[in-house]
Amino acid sequence: MRERLAAPLKRTDVDVLAGADVRQATDVMDANWDLFRLFFAVARCGSVNRAAHELGMSQPTLSRRLKELERHVGAPLFFRASSGVQLTPEGEDSRRSAADMMAAFESFQRDINSRIGRRSSVVRISATEGLTKHWLLPRVRKLHESNNRVHLEITSTVTQESLVKRDLDFVIRMGDPGESELIGKRVATVRFGIFASEKYLSTRPAPRTMADLRDHDIIGIDTEASPIKSPDLKFFTDYIEAADLRCFVRVTPLINHFAAAVEGLGLAYLAIPFARAEGLVQVLPAETGSVGVWVLRRRESDLRKLTRDVRRFLESEFSRSKAWLAGG
Repeated sequence: MRERLAAPLKRTDVDVLAGADVRQATDVMDANWDLFRLFFAVARCGSVNRAAHELGMSQPTLSRRLKELERHVGAPLFFRASSGVQLTPEGEDSRRSAADMMAAFESFQRDINSRIGRRSSVVRISATEGLTKHWLLPRVRKLHESNNRVHLEITSTVTQESLVKRDLDFVIRMGDPGESELIGKRVATVRFGIFASEKYLSTRPAPRTMADLRDHDIIGIDTEASPIKSPDLKFFTDYIEAADLRCFVRVTPLINHFAAAVEGLGLAYLAIPFARAEGLVQVLPAETGSVGVWVLRRRESDLRKLTRDVRRFLESEFSRSKAWLAGG
């Protein structure tokens, strides 16, 4: 009798076999980390009863979970005996792998806890140079005394920095608040005016009108680099036109305009409270403009109590400073 040839596999048969392989691979992946954690505890204790007691679960529940893992792996992991359990060759291989995973996970936990612990006590703030020097730094001691868990990292820059890219908690901005992903509130108004040093004014009379600026030395502003934009600065255009005619020095960043004015290099366009703090004299006091001050943050920043406390402190201190910032 001739042997009957095996029928060739049909497409559907191949799909069934492939599907079986996929299901087996999926079953192994479905054996989650918790099952391996329980297995490692039993392997270390050498007893299901002792491991169950250590893990705070019942012996039948632990045995059921171990059988679940063996079903996922597709091999027995233990020889069971009255004195306890011993590992099969497959179990010994799994124990070594589980030990490596446990060590890696414990290292990960220590690392992440250390990182989170350090970052959770740090509050990062970006503010303009003038606000940093004349408003924020004088209040750091008060903030620390109210909450000694706060560790501040302050970036002083006139550039409107991104909270997300720089991992900042707060940005204190003057003028347009910018980025739409941020939330916050306008906390104060800063008035601007034109200032000079007594040294400079000793050499020529102070201007009486904006037209007189054409007869004075002006410390120039790079309008392209200046991030402070506000429709409230109505006299700014006239000042810039005069600066274009009479400027013999341009200084960046803006914080150095204070130093240039103190040196008697000319008239400067400055925030009134900061210029007064530098000992400068305001000229044309009727010609002023104002910009808003904003304390901005990410939406999720209030999830940390420490960050909420710092936000409330900043807003409260700005409320107390409104008159001073407005040039009062």
